[in-house]
Amino acid sequence: MNMNLLLAVFKRNFTAYFTNPLGYVFIWLFVFLSTIAAFWSNEFFNANLANLDQLNVAFPFIMLVFIPAITMGVWADERRQGTDELLLTIPAGDLEVVVGKYLSTLAIYTVSLLFSLVCNYFVLETLGNPDMGLFLGTYVGYWFVGLAMLALGMIGSFLTRNLTVAFILGALLNLPLVAMARADTILPAAQARALAEWSISAQLAEFGRGVISLGSIVYFLVIVAVSLYICMVLIGRRHWARGSDWAVQAGHFIVRTAAMLVAATAIVTFFQYHDARADVTSEGINSLSPSTVKLIQGLEPNRPVQIEAFISPEVPEAYVQPRENLLRVLREVSALAGPKVQLRIHDTEPLTEEAAYAEQRYEITPEAKQNLTRGAVTETDIFMGVAVTSGLKRVIIPFLDRGIPAEYEVVRSIATVTDQERKTIGIVTTYAPLYGQFNMQMMSPGRDWPIVTELEKQYDVVQIDPSQPITQDVDVLLAVQPSSLGPPEMDNFIAAVERGVPTAIFEDPMPVFAAGVPATSMPRSPAQQNPMMGMQQRPQPKGDLNRLWNLLGVDFAPDQIIWQTYNPYPKAEMFPDEFVFIDDGVVDNPFNENSEPVEDLQQLLLPFPGAVDSLKASEMNFTWLARTGDETGTVRLRELMQMGPFGRPMGLNDNPRRTTTNVEYVVAARIQGQLPAADEAAENQTGSDANPGEESSDSDAPKMVDIDVVVVADIDMLTPQFFQIREEGARPELGFYFEFDNVPLVLNALDSLAGDTRFLDIRTRRPKYRTLSKIEERTEQSREKTAEARERIQTQLEETREEAQQQLNEEIEKLRERMQKENLDPMEVATRVQMVLSDRQRRLDTRMEQLQKQMEREQKQIDTELALEVRRVQDQYKLWAVLLPPILPLALAVIVFAIRRAREREGIAETRLHKSQ
Repeated sequence: MNMNLLLAVFKRNFTAYFTNPLGYVFIWLFVFLSTIAAFWSNEFFNANLANLDQLNVAFPFIMLVFIPAITMGVWADERRQGTDELLLTIPAGDLEVVVGKYLSTLAIYTVSLLFSLVCNYFVLETLGNPDMGLFLGTYVGYWFVGLAMLALGMIGSFLTRNLTVAFILGALLNLPLVAMARADTILPAAQARALAEWSISAQLAEFGRGVISLGSIVYFLVIVAVSLYICMVLIGRRHWARGSDWAVQAGHFIVRTAAMLVAATAIVTFFQYHDARADVTSEGINSLSPSTVKLIQGLEPNRPVQIEAFISPEVPEAYVQPRENLLRVLREVSALAGPKVQLRIHDTEPLTEEAAYAEQRYEITPEAKQNLTRGAVTETDIFMGVAVTSGLKRVIIPFLDRGIPAEYEVVRSIATVTDQERKTIGIVTTYAPLYGQFNMQMMSPGRDWPIVTELEKQYDVVQIDPSQPITQDVDVLLAVQPSSLGPPEMDNFIAAVERGVPTAIFEDPMPVFAAGVPATSMPRSPAQQNPMMGMQQRPQPKGDLNRLWNLLGVDFAPDQIIWQTYNPYPKAEMFPDEFVFIDDGVVDNPFNENSEPVEDLQQLLLPFPGAVDSLKASEMNFTWLARTGDETGTVRLRELMQMGPFGRPMGLNDNPRRTTTNVEYVVAARIQGQLPAADEAAENQTGSDANPGEESSDSDAPKMVDIDVVVVADIDMLTPQFFQIREEGARPELGFYFEFDNVPLVLNALDSLAGDTRFLDIRTRRPKYRTLSKIEERTEQSREKTAEARERIQTQLEETREEAQQQLNEEIEKLRERMQKENLDPMEVATRVQMVLSDRQRRLDTRMEQLQKQMEREQKQIDTELALEVRRVQDQYKLWAVLLPPILPLALAVIVFAIRRAREREGIAETRLHKSQ
């Protein structure tokens, strides 16, 4: 290949395009269509992501217009002007001509793409903080799309000398690879999915997620190779013999082209199944954890896993990131596993064939979720369900809510259906009703706490009855509020700990969300022991919890609650100081980075927790896991509670007597060490007593047992309420963005004790997506004003109600006093008071109803104003995002036209200019 001749052809076409104003007009059209597709749709603002997802969908269709505009004149214009013969007389082969022409079109397209890149980045940077890696990765994908479509478009130019026909042929040749993405409109679902995988949109999607995929690159390069070969065949037709030999040669090249297509298909298929991928995003949102990679690579090829996901194509803003994350995880797992995982993703909407299939086969149904669309709150039914099967085993995730880590749920489900190691957890039966207790009033069984269901997905879970010696072979024990155990149960439980059974202990000096569970220092309720006997039975005694603490070397004050003056959610003013938040905003290193259960945690919320410390005389290793800051203090349980006549708490005290200590308290710790085995120690002790003068040998030394216990001074994190908070995650429609790691702490502690560390680094992963922060800032002030107005209206309504009620009470009291002065009969007084009371109450109810309607109208007006303000801000940004970027290429077109017009006038007499005009 002669590079000089190739460059000569390249320069000729490249300079011709950019010295013509029409070229800049096409670039202007390309940039304009790109910005329209990227930013004009409401979905861009509803999704609140600083990326080009909307443009990714429309980009192949935009290219159907732009690519033929570049390629139509590559050869057709040469033939139309008769310059093709002149071009072919230079000492250049067909390869130099075709490649030179192709590189010139590629350079033209690259320059156009750079215009679009600069303009779109300017818009995204104005609206937020885009992920540069994701942004550039997306444009690399756009470049490869152009690489392939240019080669196909050139074939149309080599087939005709008419520019219009060449434009149409260029679009038609590219149309099949673009239209395959919409094959479901005319084909059954199975065939449509198979074809869609070969579409340009499917290959571009990898780059649009920030993944550089070798399989996708090979796909585009193969199209280029085959297309350029066809172009060389078409330009070489002039060398073919005439007559019957022409048909033979044509047939020969058709066969060769077909063989190339078959080989190209095989190459692409091979690299699709043996793909190499690189995550180029700045936040690493496409990277799977090392544990996930290890688990997926360890799957057996003879037991493939089928994953069917039913996901709504459009979801509320709060579910956009969870949806993207779920799709990302599913695709990355499928790409990593190859044929060992078969993935099918159904775009599922209510009342469709896919929805019926999901419900009938997997009982996956949509859930109604609030949708914040341009400031207005509505309700939308969405699908976010996944079914994982292997053979006869299957795990169904009916709805993967926004607070659930998608990677953790998917990977754990794969591990479950493939029979990977399952250890055993024993749940000690205490007064904490982890297993739902029978409701005597409703005569129905209670519901298990979600922690039980969560553990059953990963472990074999058994219920341990501590009234009998604990002899079951379990990998870890879970004891929630062991202080509620009776003396025999406590002895059996302590004996299990002494035998070295790894144990997680959750003990709370004041359970808030666990209704009916006695605090550490409170007696057990008789009603809990025997509901049929009510208060007739005296409380049974509790076991001695101090024996357990002394065994472990733990100092735990049974009636001491910790408080802390720190609230990272100022909008949530309902949290008292006894709601202790733990994160890096209150203390440096709130979690022990060198301890497995907490090394990746970010935030905990502990309602009315206690504290644990190490006894100075203990030889056990005490490792703190989580701690508070130093703006803290303590309060006694009896100071916090209003006590009833029988010593039972009757509610919270509004003004408890708090003691300020300014001490960093440990709320979770791990205790490890060795203790003599209980039976061996007893035998040796007996032997030494029987023969006091006889020295014991080394063989008589007691056998040592390894102790491994995690103690957490709170049980509320195991309650259903915290699991619900975890599932719902952020609540942007309410202004709350809770990211509590209470549930991961529980699961991580049990995993670490059981020696099952497969999911520790997966459970707390939170991929970070860049949002439209500037839009959020512009609308946040309006949202805050709206929230204040709603609160003001509600407060005004309550004050009016209280004032009216107080006036009514005063009026009734005056009426009673007046009637008593008149010495009326008490029954008559009561009757008249009741009549007046009924009349005034009816008037009050009518007035309050009118006031309520008035308040609802005002609130509706406030909500409308907020929606209009959000729309105004979005429309303002939308307008500038679409109008400003195309100005640059349009200005260049005007400049080039002016320069070209001026050069055309050079050397022409003024008289001739006037005559020509």
